[in-house]
Amino acid sequence: MNKKGFTLVELLAVVLIVAILSGVALPQYRKVVEKARLSEAESMMRVIYDSSERLAGEFGYRNFVEMYQNNASKAVLSRMDMFDSSNLPKGCSLSGNTLTCAKFIFTPYVVKNGRYFVQAQKRDNPYKDTLILFDRGNQQLYCSPDGDACDTYGLDVL
Repeated sequence: MNKKGFTLVELLAVVLIVAILSGVALPQYRKVVEKARLSEAESMMRVIYDSSERLAGEFGYRNFVEMYQNNASKAVLSRMDMFDSSNLPKGCSLSGNTLTCAKFIFTPYVVKNGRYFVQAQKRDNPYKDTLILFDRGNQQLYCSPDGDACDTYGLDVL
């Protein structure tokens, strides 16, 4: 008798192997996606930082923090060279002093613990409302509040 095909045990073994592999691979894939989003946010925060420092220089201030503290009405995103209405990143909108994009809301000036930051607030799950903070002093990234997001992103907690 010439039988072709797979036995039930062989099929169950394949299903089990696929289930184990997907159980291991899916969480890793999600981490990679979140790290890519973090990288995207970091790039935007650096653009905001650089643009805000240039704006401060145009008005004769040493840095954006000094400008914001002395003349907050001029220290807004819409005045920065990278964020006029014709030059906004795709899918982003400007309202007041916030830049709202698909995954993050960016703010150029935030004070926490006596330090000054460019802030990105995550808009969607996972890790909704997590804050990514770009320190204007040491130009390092931090995460707040403490939790899984900070571990996934590999950032120090502020």
